[in-house]
Amino acid sequence: MTVIALACLAWAFAPPAVGAQAAAVTTVHEAGPADFFQYPLPTWQEHCLAFGSPWRLCDGTVLRRCSGSGAIWLHTGFDAVTGIAPVMAAGNGVIAGYTVDPTFKGGMLIRHVTAEGVILTQYWHVWPRPGFRVGTVVSRGQVFADVADMGSLTHLHFAVYRGDFTTATAWRGALPPAACDGFPAFPNRFIEPNGFVQSHMAPLPTPTPHRCHLP
Repeated sequence: MTVIALACLAWAFAPPAVGAQAAAVTTVHEAGPADFFQYPLPTWQEHCLAFGSPWRLCDGTVLRRCSGSGAIWLHTGFDAVTGIAPVMAAGNGVIAGYTVDPTFKGGMLIRHVTAEGVILTQYWHVWPRPGFRVGTVVSRGQVFADVADMGSLTHLHFAVYRGDFTTATAWRGALPPAACDGFPAFPNRFIEPNGFVQSHMAPLPTPTPHRCHLP
């Protein structure tokens, strides 16, 4: 079982096929500005790994080390507890990348234009809903995918990458603590997703004051 799980998660955070990358850079549609963001699930509880956690399974099994130093890679996103559930776009944007495997499920990237520059949000272990593909415009809170069934490993991986989709690094679910084996060092433009969402949430509406009317 552990071997199967390792194979599953190791694939899930590898770069997509060349076709998936090529499709992403030909996106021509544009979405409204992403002024605000939200979490992609209605509840948000840590599964096993947070941003910067050593990349291990829930039982402690290490998923990847640097071949020379033996350093454990670090997690680029946040894994949220969930069952098979709808996944919402974290902000206004355009689906910029999509890759899928019949066994190991899929990953999607959404490109957002913000006042701070381009942001990519990364969603792993999901299936896109019909009609949602590279180039599809989405709005904040719109359901575009569903969490994939991974048995006891079912969860949603969510990450935030500051920059455009120019290299396969934007797909990574983990990176080494120091550059090794041809991969850049963590965080390499990935930023802590919970802090990002919290600092970019829409303000709550101001309540209308209640006025008392005397007879």
